[in-house]
Amino acid sequence: MNKYAYILFTRVPVPNKVKTRLQSLLSGEEACQVQRQILQDSFTKFGQLSTQGIDLYLAYSDEGDPAELFSAMPESFHAFEQRGKTIGQRMNHALKFVFAKGYEKVVLTGSDIPNLNAHTIQSALDQMQDVVIGPSSDGGYYLIGSRYGIDLTPIFETDIVWGKNEVLKATLQFLPAYDVALLSPLQDIDYPADLKRIYPELRTENSYLLQWLEKNRGVLE
Repeated sequence: MNKYAYILFTRVPVPNKVKTRLQSLLSGEEACQVQRQILQDSFTKFGQLSTQGIDLYLAYSDEGDPAELFSAMPESFHAFEQRGKTIGQRMNHALKFVFAKGYEKVVLTGSDIPNLNAHTIQSALDQMQDVVIGPSSDGGYYLIGSRYGIDLTPIFETDIVWGKNEVLKATLQFLPAYDVALLSPLQDIDYPADLKRIYPELRTENSYLLQWLEKNRGVLE
């Protein structure tokens, strides 16, 4: 076991269950396909971290059959099911579950940030003194992590409305006693406008999403 760990936190891709806010323009199946492509790119990008002293975990939701997800997941990842009623409770459980294995530092990210890469994860662990957060451009955050012994439960068990633009601000109010490192902002994918905005900025390491967008360019018009 290494000293550090990374958790990729995701929902099982199920049509009309994932990326529902994309369905103002995309069908349920198309929105699900977008999620699958981003996940496939994530597996490709983050698999290398296992050779750099970082153990890899996939925390998946319980709303669908994860068999297809597992078939795409590299052997370097260890999968476990999320627990909790709210997204905050689920993230809290994921972090505690992995910390219980004895890691010194753990970071967790969402699964809908196309330009998130292995360098970002490594940088988060390197910069972390107490807590590290990666802000998203919509006022939330795409990454959170801490060193062992810091209990983030007060953040996750509050009435923060996850997915809203005040999430980062509300979270920081709970952390005045800690050294909080902030990473560079990244764009996550919630709405069709986000896909349109990020398309010209996608890097070649996002090959699965790029190919899907090029093949289905009409859905964004």
